[in-house]
Amino acid sequence: MKRAAVALLLLFGGGAAAALVWPIDPAHSQAQFSVRTLWFTHERGVFSGVRGELRAIDAEHDVVDAWIDAGSLHMDDRNALREARGPGFFDSGEHPRIHFVSAPFPVSALRDGGVLEGSLELRGQRRDTRFELQPSRCPARPLDCPVQVNGSISRSAFGMHGRRALLSDRVSLELHIVVGEPG
Repeated sequence: MKRAAVALLLLFGGGAAAALVWPIDPAHSQAQFSVRTLWFTHERGVFSGVRGELRAIDAEHDVVDAWIDAGSLHMDDRNALREARGPGFFDSGEHPRIHFVSAPFPVSALRDGGVLEGSLELRGQRRDTRFELQPSRCPARPLDCPVQVNGSISRSAFGMHGRRALLSDRVSLELHIVVGEPG
């Protein structure tokens, strides 16, 4: 429904529709990470402070501008949580925000899945990053269901050198994004 209304606005409304913005609903969105240990288990955590927006830039393309409150990280193990928030990992005291801005991507990727490329800033390091949008569970109205995004990053590329001998360099990321009504 949301995307159908936008398509009509874009078709008949011209430039005014390009200003449509869907806010990310922080109460229903989250980002999860997982990193493999030397013992083939995984350290896992969940960030609850996901905010930002999905913005229509024209009739066929959107852009995502999202950020995560690094201090919103939750983990089952208190020691692992302290370490993950500390200077060897996310360093939430010095770098409280993780920020991603996508390149324009086809609106159809919200329905069908596809590549989501952009710039990720983590720990003061900015890197080009590629994620995968998963096909929507609501293909007729893709924004009525959570948008699922998966990918991985290199810890060392972002200066995350804590426990290098014990943890993989690859960090898997999974985001579940719910957007509100366009404004």
